[in-house]
Amino acid sequence: MKTKENVQSENMELLIEIFHLRNTLSEIYSQKGPDNSVYLSLSLELKVLVNEYIEEKITMLKDELIEICNEKGFQNKETIKTSRKLDNAIIEYQKLMYIG
Repeated sequence: MKTKENVQSENMELLIEIFHLRNTLSEIYSQKGPDNSVYLSLSLELKVLVNEYIEEKITMLKDELIEICNEKGFQNKETIKTSRKLDNAIIEYQKLMYIG
């Protein structure tokens, strides 16, 4: 199936970096609390990385949706499923950008 072959995979390096940074933040929070400069700096770095990851995911899902739609049409179950995934990624991104 052509569609599955061309689908990009998630950026695992970025996910691993986010995971490690979250663990580091948790340790710093437990030891020193949230009011120190290292914690604040790493929190900002984490937000940037998560935004980057979600932006990449949105781009990947857009490309996948276009390809599936071109192959199978708008009414196909796979098209609708991918469209919902894209919608959820956009909502997640908007929450991060506007809610914090």
